[in-house]
Amino acid sequence: MKRRNYIQARDLLKEAKEKLKDYDAIIGRTDKDYEALRKSGILCKAFSINGNATNKIVVTRQCWNHVFKHPVKRPSKIEKLERALSMPMAIKLLKKTTTYQEVSREKDKGGNEYLFFGIIGYVRGNRIKVIIRKQEKNTNAKYVLFSFYQMSHAPIKKETGDKKS
Repeated sequence: MKRRNYIQARDLLKEAKEKLKDYDAIIGRTDKDYEALRKSGILCKAFSINGNATNKIVVTRQCWNHVFKHPVKRPSKIEKLERALSMPMAIKLLKKTTTYQEVSREKDKGGNEYLFFGIIGYVRGNRIKVIIRKQEKNTNAKYVLFSFYQMSHAPIKKETGDKKS
């Protein structure tokens, strides 16, 4: 069985370390793209009923604060930069996917129950996870983008040679 070789796979952590000097420019561009998504939303087929219509994922400032401003989970610029670099891949995954892989139920401090949907997939050799949240007991509940990140990147095939020590 031949293994797939992802020549386009990116190690976003390594890339974030290399691009640390451009942090402000990358985060600024990501913020601008994020604001455009807040106006338009993201069409996603994964939450359609009977496959007839595509639902729109609502993009809120809450996701931005969770992903980029959380003081405990992501204190370093490298972690924030890694998330910024993964955002285009997360959006591409949402637009292409037709199913979700995980569902969990959680309560917030106010007692509201939410359903969290995990969408996992490979985008150009990178394993990306996007989390969508929906309030459970609300008749007009919307699907809201909650988080996204790179889980791993596909292994790049190493050259094997006949080297003798």
